[in-house]
Amino acid sequence: MNSKQLNFFLSPDDLPLVYDFFIRMELKYVRVNKYDPDDINFESFPFRHGSAHEQIFITRMDFSSQIHVRRNEAASEYCIDLEKSLVLQFTPGGIYPFNSRIINRGSFYCTTSYFVSNGESVGKPDEFKKWVDKLFKSFKKEFLLTKLDERFGIYISHRGSEWMKDTGAVVDRTFERIFF
Repeated sequence: MNSKQLNFFLSPDDLPLVYDFFIRMELKYVRVNKYDPDDINFESFPFRHGSAHEQIFITRMDFSSQIHVRRNEAASEYCIDLEKSLVLQFTPGGIYPFNSRIINRGSFYCTTSYFVSNGESVGKPDEFKKWVDKLFKSFKKEFLLTKLDERFGIYISHRGSEWMKDTGAVVDRTFERIFF
């Protein structure tokens, strides 16, 4: 399986601007009824169906016919099949309500190929991969002006960088959170 990922730190003030960016890019977030695999909804931003810190799946409407659902047997519910679907997983990170002294790392993630039962690798369409590359480039240009770490390719937003300076915060050694 091959994948693409973009890791970053956003400040709490960035999230509404990220949603505005998603609107400009004509993106939708995908919701699946956990009890009905045929009930798939494509919602407009801003995100209204849960916590602002939840991991969500975003896509373009022209990829909507390529959303696949799988059954999570352990939880006895249905969810989006990230490996096969033409979606991008978005985890905003940021400051969680229970601790305002920590900014958690956010990310975009998607698979670009996956394995089927006979072990054969199946690649996702080039159009999807180009869209992901374009979205990453646009997102970096608009929000991620500073590379926090060269080795791991982790970025921080301008507002996140200001938050670090204002609070004296530091990055933990795993690059999963910034804290003071």
